[in-house]
Amino acid sequence: MPLLDALRAVTSFSPPSELPPCDLEDLAHVLTAHGLAPLASYQVEHTRLGASLPASFREALLGQYQGVANDNVLKLVGLRGSLRAASEVPVVLLEAAAYVDWLYPHLAFRPVGGLRIALRGEDGSRFAEAVKGQLALERTEHGGRVAVFTDGRITLTAQEGLWPGGPADGPLFERRRPHPAFGPRAARPSAEDALLATVGDQALAGLMAPLITFVDLRELVRLPLDAGYVRQRARAAGLSRALHGACRLLSHFFPEVAEAAAAVAPELGAAERVAVERVVEAAMDPGRLRHLRGAEEVARLVVAP
Repeated sequence: MPLLDALRAVTSFSPPSELPPCDLEDLAHVLTAHGLAPLASYQVEHTRLGASLPASFREALLGQYQGVANDNVLKLVGLRGSLRAASEVPVVLLEAAAYVDWLYPHLAFRPVGGLRIALRGEDGSRFAEAVKGQLALERTEHGGRVAVFTDGRITLTAQEGLWPGGPADGPLFERRRPHPAFGPRAARPSAEDALLATVGDQALAGLMAPLITFVDLRELVRLPLDAGYVRQRARAAGLSRALHGACRLLSHFFPEVAEAAAAVAPELGAAERVAVERVVEAAMDPGRLRHLRGAEEVARLVVAP
């Protein structure tokens, strides 16, 4: 698939010297839709990969790169200030807020998007009180397991579990790793829990998730992982089908990590495997940006916890 070959090239942290042949207009559109344009822009501007590419293609990506770089700085500086105001409250950064300076070699490679943290339920009111001079509680969701704060510029979502609306998750806090740049009690997840949190988010989208989340997985499976723990945690959290499907898709999108993905993928029964395979097949084409009405909901019924 020419488009997928080109996507692999421009999202590699060690890209080839030439871009595989493809329709550049389609490529730019798909890179933007999947949150990959900033990473691709850096590679075409700073490596030999972009030497023969037309200026119009490079300029389209460069605008995305510059916008994401500025947006990321704004959001992360705001998050750092808010979390330092709540310096006595344990929090775990989630998704891009945890990944940009852990998994990615450059701040602008990965759009931060929505800021998310994990917060123990018993610490919710203490956190809200500590940040009230900076962030106001806008609303709660999922029966109070999710709280959304804002200052009018940034929005911070606090959740109790691995995914929004998921149950409180003790191991997420027990295995957290210190992230002192964001405060003395701030942390990021362990690599295993980060992988499962990412898969949980993908499952809520029926695995039809932006390809940037599979770049997250690509980098996570390259880290030393306790595969047995990942599979056991996935089973306990109801994520086995989602993890199996996400690993299949990861191997398809990025074959260089197929062996690492297979190492954490759980075994499924025959009927489950057939159902998940149908979901995987529907999500395999990154150029397919729209799906039949109801397709995502049907897929979610198969893989969501």
